[in-house]
Amino acid sequence: MPFENNVPHLRNATVDATREISERRAATISRMVDEAAKHGLDDQFAYDAVYDYGQDNAKEFRKTMRKPDSFKEFQESFGTDHNRDIYEMETVVKNDDELEIDFHYCPYVMQWVRQGKTDAQIARLCEIAMAGDHAFAAEFPGLTFKLEGTIADGMPRCVLRFNRRRSEASEQ
Repeated sequence: MPFENNVPHLRNATVDATREISERRAATISRMVDEAAKHGLDDQFAYDAVYDYGQDNAKEFRKTMRKPDSFKEFQESFGTDHNRDIYEMETVVKNDDELEIDFHYCPYVMQWVRQGKTDAQIARLCEIAMAGDHAFAAEFPGLTFKLEGTIADGMPRCVLRFNRRRSEASEQ
């Protein structure tokens, strides 16, 4: 089973409740994609909608920053909220030029497995869900974003890597 490592280790009432919300989002995305297919539509609409949602989140996040184009401030702020526990996030690398965060649990994948989705469907649903992360990062011109593997693709963790753009080397 490719998702055998997707097991939560951090459990408490608050984390479990917020994970349930994430699972419901995952169920909503997959059901919308399923219904669209019944009507002969592809899933691009879902990707686009999640991308727009990611852009909106980034714009709101930027408003909370003193220096929205500072890679250092981005590092200090990104992934420090409730999402850290939901996804069991671990900061693996954090230096002047790079931020790497591993996600050790994905409630979305858990939900899609429960729904009986195939490995290929789960991988595509993850691409749709991750459109928001790609859009979020795109709102920060001083960094690049790379997704270096996902639980949905059968990896033991999701690896998100943010790098400071070389042209922004003086902006910390």
